[in-house]
Formats: sequence, C-alpha cells, structure tokens
Amino acid sequence: MDQETVLDSRVGFKRVNAQFDREQTLEKQNLQLRVLLEVGRHLNSTLNLENLLDSIIKVASEVIETEQAAILLFDEQTHELHFAAATGLKQATVKSIPVPMDGSIAGWIFIHNKPQIVQDIQHDARHFNEVDQKAQFRTKSILGVPLQVNDTAIGVLEVVNKCDNRGFNNQDIEMLETLAAQAAVAIENARLYQQLHNQMAALKDAQARLVQSEKLAAIGELIAGVAHELNNPLTTIIGYSEILRSLSKDEESINDLNRIVTQGHRAAAIVRKLLDFARQHKSERKPVDINSLVHQTLDLVKYDFHNQNLTIETDFSPDSPWVLADPSQFQQVLINLFNNARQAMANTKKSGRLRISTRLVPASIDNKQPVQQQAAVRLAIQDNGSGIPAEHLSRIFDPFFTTKEPGKGTGLGLSVCHGIVSEHDGVIWAESEPGRRTTFFVELPVIANRPACVGVASAASPKHFSTWPEADQSTKNVKILVVEDEKDLLLLTSRIFQDKGYAVDAVSNGLTARACLLETDYDLVVCDIRLPGISGLKLYEKIRVEKPNISKRFIFISGDIFDQATRQFLDQNNLPFISKPFQPAEIQAEVSRLLDKRQA
Repeated sequence: MDQETVLDSRVGFKRVNAQFDREQTLEKQNLQLRVLLEVGRHLNSTLNLENLLDSIIKVASEVIETEQAAILLFDEQTHELHFAAATGLKQATVKSIPVPMDGSIAGWIFIHNKPQIVQDIQHDARHFNEVDQKAQFRTKSILGVPLQVNDTAIGVLEVVNKCDNRGFNNQDIEMLETLAAQAAVAIENARLYQQLHNQMAALKDAQARLVQSEKLAAIGELIAGVAHELNNPLTTIIGYSEILRSLSKDEESINDLNRIVTQGHRAAAIVRKLLDFARQHKSERKPVDINSLVHQTLDLVKYDFHNQNLTIETDFSPDSPWVLADPSQFQQVLINLFNNARQAMANTKKSGRLRISTRLVPASIDNKQPVQQQAAVRLAIQDNGSGIPAEHLSRIFDPFFTTKEPGKGTGLGLSVCHGIVSEHDGVIWAESEPGRRTTFFVELPVIANRPACVGVASAASPKHFSTWPEADQSTKNVKILVVEDEKDLLLLTSRIFQDKGYAVDAVSNGLTARACLLETDYDLVVCDIRLPGISGLKLYEKIRVEKPNISKRFIFISGDIFDQATRQFLDQNNLPFISKPFQPAEIQAEVSRLLDKRQA
C-alpha cells in the first residue's frame, strides 16, 4: 500500500471517529434534554419543598455525571447559606453547617450572581473546608451556578467531582444553568405555597379562637343573667341562716346552720366565678411588670409544688415591656393555670417540671389595629403532665367542662381565666401533646412606655365577716331607706338594720322610693341598682337635683355585673356599692362606716 493510500485511510478513519464523537455528543445532549424536559414536568407537578430539592440535586448529579450535588439557600436572618439538600453526603451533618458568604466558593457565586468552575479545589483559597471535614468527604472540583428568581439570587446549585475526571466544561455550565432556572422557579413557587399554607393555618387558628371567643361571649351573657337571678335567693339564704345561727342556743341547730351557711358561701363562690367569667366592665388596670407579678404569684404556690416534688423553672425576658392589667385579676389567672399544671403533673409518675417564660412577640389577635402594628408580652406556662386529649382541647374554656373526678373541680377555673384575659384585650390558648406536655399561652398588649417608678400591687385578700360588728355610734333616731324589688331580700335587709336599732322604711320600686325621699330626710339610702319603674341610678340622678344633701347618703347593692358605663358612673360620683350575695355583717359594717364618716 502506497503512502498516499495510507494517508487517505487515516483521514477517513479520523472522519469516522469525528462522526462517531459527534453522534455520541448529540445522543448525550438529546438524553440530557429529555431528562431536563422530564425534570421540568416533575418540578411543576409538586409543591413539597423537601421532595422538590431532593429531585433537583439527584437529576443534577446524574445529568452532569458527578459524585455529589447540593442546593444551598440564602437565610435572610443570618445572611448565610445553608444546605437545604445534598447527595453523597451526610445530610443531617451538612444541614447543620452554615456556609459564610466570605470564605466560600458558594458565597462568591451567590454574591456575584455568576457561575463558577474550580477544577482544582485545593489551590483555591475560597474553599470552605469545614464541610469536607465534618462530612468526611474530599472535594476535588466544583461547578456552581446561582439560583435566581427575577435576576435575584436565592441560593446556589452546585455539583462536585466530575466522575470521568475530565473536569467541568462550558457545556456542563449551560446544562446546570438550564436546570437551575427551572429549579429556582419551582423552589420559589414551593416557598410561596408554604408561606400561603402557613398563613392559612394561622388564619384558621385565629378564626377558631375568634369563634371560641364569640361562643364564650354568648355563654357569658347567658351566665350573667342566670348569676344575677341566683344572687338574690343566695343572699337571702345566707343572711337568714346567719341570723338564725347568731340567735340559736342549741348546738345541733348551730351545726346544721353552719352547714347551710358553708354551702351557701360555696354556691356564692361559684356565682362569683361565673360573674368573673362573664364580666363586661373594664377592670382597674395599672402598669404591671408581668415578670414581677409571676414571681409574686409563684411565692404563693411554690409550697404546694415543693411538697409534691415538682420543680419550677423560669426564663423571663429581661427587657420585657410592661402591660396594663389589674394585678388581682391577673394573679387569679396565674394561680388557676399554676394549679392546673400542678394537678396534671401529680397524676403522672414522671418527675414534674413547670417551665414559665415571657417573650415580646407580635400580637396574635387584635380587633382594633392590624396585627403587624401590635406587640404583646407572651407568657408561656408549660408542664410535663398528662396532657389534654385533642377532642377536649377546643372545650377547655367552656364553663363547667372538666375531666376531673366529681367534687375535684367546678370546671370554672379556665373559663374565668378566659374571661379575665379577654377583658384585658388579650388572648389565651393551649397546645398539648397527650401524655407528654401542655402549654398555656397568654398574650397581653404592651404599653408604649415602661414606667420609671411603678410598684406591682399584690392581689387584695377578700374580706371575711364571722361576726356582726357593733355600730360605734348610737343607732337611735337613725333612719334608713331600703329600696329592693326582691321581697325576701327586702325583708332580710330591713331586719339586719332593725336588729341593730335603726329605723327602717322599706320600698320595692324607684318611684315609691323617690316619693319617700322627697318627704323624709333619711340618714342613709340602701338601694338596688336594677329596679322596676326607674333604676337605682336614675333615682339617684333625680334626687341629686331635687335634694342634693341626701344624694351624698346613697349606698348601692347589686347582683349584676357592672357594664363600663355603670362603673364609671359609680366611680365619678364616688358612690359606694356592695355586690350580692353579701353577708349581713358585711353590709352592716359598710353602713356603720358611712354613718361614722358622716358624723365626723
């Protein structure tokens, strides 16, 4: 074979090889394009971010033919990149490693928003070696491209160590950028979907709380009416029982009357709790440091916790803003929640632990201003007790709902908590894992400025009257007008004063009372607020004009809850009042005090 023939054969062979290489390249490109098309379909078919990221890196590693692929997403809070998904590495390990912007190849790609090839990683000072050390992996070469949405980088898609050891090329960049473009849009869609899902869940939770609040408000209105009707007969029962007990000489009769009085007071306490739950008036609020109030309340209950070997842990925000609250009422909320936690932990065999924390957070619900403009102090009270079953969680604030044994609770504690917190423009809710823990959350709106020198008042102790106090002044010639529409209660109140030597006139409506007041100069007027004809407050307003001197001698009684207008009226006119059911000695003491004040 001559030389010319050999040369022709070599040229032909080269042409065949070139043709074969082109065909292989085209076949490979076609395969890659088919894979990318299939990937595009898949990415647009799912909104599950975790599954989406895993699919992207798996395809990237297969298409570019690399040992490993990873997606790093930008964290706006820390301004670092975090591994969101990775193949060929210990995912749990690398996901815990933050990648800095300065001092990493991924950070350079993100900042400059450009692709980058590093064929020999060991000679690149930007390499962040901590990932290799912790994942026990050796990075030799890297190709990375930015993940972009509307020309804004949201992260980095990178592949590591080409399998054929030939190094990355421009074709690999084009392929990875094509995949990254599809992936970035799919990731952003998944993120937006997740945000929408979270917002919908938060809205659903807020709606559930609002429905619960409206339901409890309706129940509260009903309860308020029932409690008012109960207060009159309860006052009569307690009053006559105590009168009989004070007059009785027979020990057995005294014991029987003691039982009646005790049960009467028990019923009265339940009614008071019902009225606390249904209260509609504004409480007497003042600037309060929640941290200090919680400490004070813990001092009241820690003995019981210690006796049951239960530990208490606190984590208070040191710069927590103050709130406007009635210290006595809010202390009642805390005591109820602490006691519930103690009882829940006492029913388990675990070592009981109560955790209490305070934080400044955006308010969950505010009916007056947009949520984002509000801030609240969130109090979290968590116990590791028996938990609350899911089917009971939506009912725990309903009056009389209880899972305790008969006689162990009235089912009013949490209802009262809800009423007090709602009255303070706050919210209360619970989250629970049955058998593990329960957390009660209370949020109260903060006040603008923290007071410089404001003490935190403790809850006032209720007054108890075991005997009738004797009047200091002579009761002779003292005239009292009693105005009460409930017949038995009118007779009881009249007798209380008559037994002390006062001269008493008793009437059952406002019109008759007005006629008496215009005719007689009474030393004191004991008047119910709710009366037929004209109310007690209307009667007062008329007498204030017609006989101003007597208007200073009114004392009001009521078994109703005071709305805001009524309380403001009483406060502005400095009018004393007693809530039903009252004890005979209690109203007698108040009358004696007012008469003493008038004489002085």
